[in-house]
Amino acid sequence: MTKRVGIIGAGIAGLTIGNKLAKKGFQVEIFDKGRAVGGRTSSRKTEWGYLDHGAQYITIRDSEFQDFLTTYLPQDLLVPWEANFARLDDEKITPEELEEIRYVPRHSMSSLCKYLAANLLVKTQTKIANLRRDNDWTLEDSNGNHYGPFELIIITAPPAQTVELLSKYSYLSEEIAKVEMWPCWTLMLITENKRGIPLGGIKCNHPILGWIGLNNSKPERGTLDSIVIQANWEWSAQNVDQELEAIGNILQQEAERILDVTFSSFKYKSVHLWRYAAPKKVAEQPYFLDQTNHLAVCGDWYVAGRVEGAFLSALALYKAIL
Repeated sequence: MTKRVGIIGAGIAGLTIGNKLAKKGFQVEIFDKGRAVGGRTSSRKTEWGYLDHGAQYITIRDSEFQDFLTTYLPQDLLVPWEANFARLDDEKITPEELEEIRYVPRHSMSSLCKYLAANLLVKTQTKIANLRRDNDWTLEDSNGNHYGPFELIIITAPPAQTVELLSKYSYLSEEIAKVEMWPCWTLMLITENKRGIPLGGIKCNHPILGWIGLNNSKPERGTLDSIVIQANWEWSAQNVDQELEAIGNILQQEAERILDVTFSSFKYKSVHLWRYAAPKKVAEQPYFLDQTNHLAVCGDWYVAGRVEGAFLSALALYKAIL
């Protein structure tokens, strides 16, 4: 008998385990509250090209991650990000020697999840608000619609949202409630005039900034300068309740000062808060599985706040389920 599995979250973790289980004959249905799949590998669509405002690139350290990407993605989708990179320390920019290749999908970071979702049943713009169980599980969305029945529920949402769903049904909620996450403020800019920025990305050791990236140095991201500026974790946490405009102005001014440029004549400017961007402390195990209640949880916050981390968490859970 085919087992029906409901997965909450259509980021890397949810789509990884969805593909793995589907290949083994499980009947998989995935739900995501966003307008499209992607999670933190989402990209902002503009008429001048996509802006990667979450994860900036992918590193491949694990052979099973490499095999997974080769199996489920077109051969030419992931390409090396061929740009110069630097570090900012003590207000000084110095070249960064990379220890590993940084890969990016063509067109946008969101292309990665779009391909992973291609052969799966995924319902976007569907926020799962409640779980209900008789013999099997039923999912209820925020509009009162019901989905199921499912024999197993897998949640790949951030910890706070996962706890909210599990609190009535599993001891897992007590453990997951202990996980704390850093937020991250992100500013996206597209300027009318090129500024001649010679670097693809700068990792910043700075009181405010964590990253400055020239988004259009990636393949097929448009011809205008598009800049992604991310605050560091600590500053984002201290300023999580500030107004968008104020945050955007601060990030822009600091980036302009560091790069010695002035951004003006904007085609596009937007600020986004990733409220659950990275774990403050990586979990001691790569997933949670409540076999009695047929509930499971995985995500990048278990292993490391990286794209590959989401895969490894999902892979470990998949093996446990089998």
